[in-house]
Amino acid sequence: MDTTGYVKKQTLYLAVVAALILGFLGGVIYSVYRTPAGEVHPQAANQSQEAAATIASLEKATRDNPTNGQTWVELGHAYFDTGQAKQAIAAYLKALELEPGNLNVMTDLGVMYHQDNQHQQAIDLFDQVLKLDPKHEQARFNKGVVLLVGFNDRKRAVAEWRTLVGYHPMAAAPSGKMVGDLIDQLEKEEQTKK
Repeated sequence: MDTTGYVKKQTLYLAVVAALILGFLGGVIYSVYRTPAGEVHPQAANQSQEAAATIASLEKATRDNPTNGQTWVELGHAYFDTGQAKQAIAAYLKALELEPGNLNVMTDLGVMYHQDNQHQQAIDLFDQVLKLDPKHEQARFNKGVVLLVGFNDRKRAVAEWRTLVGYHPMAAAPSGKMVGDLIDQLEKEEQTKK
């Protein structure tokens, strides 16, 4: 069955989760800035406590069974979700040491390198993923993001996203905006600069 015109379920789920996480984090950030000084929003405090409890539980699990690669992945994800790039990097590296070759973990590690301002490390990692799977949607999308945001290289970012759309015509950013629309927007901005 030819599935080139469809988004893989895993990719769709990751995009939905990423959008939910971004929305959640945006809401938390908004509520923090909108809450008067000294007042803590109860929902944000609860979610923060839940995230801290999850991380503490996963840290204990990795100490109790340090060779369980999946637990390291989950710990990396928990750090990822709470914006703790350095800790996520360490957890993902340990996971890949125990279970090498997981392209999704490598991609998440690349995102965390970008968050930690290690942009070239991120690009190198995305390139490794794309060498193994040129159609890997998240790696190709995120490589474009790092090229655009980390290196301010619109031309290469657009080229990367054109390749992505060639493989996945319905590819969308975590915000839900179609990648093709992002390309059009960047090209229009370039034209107005000239």
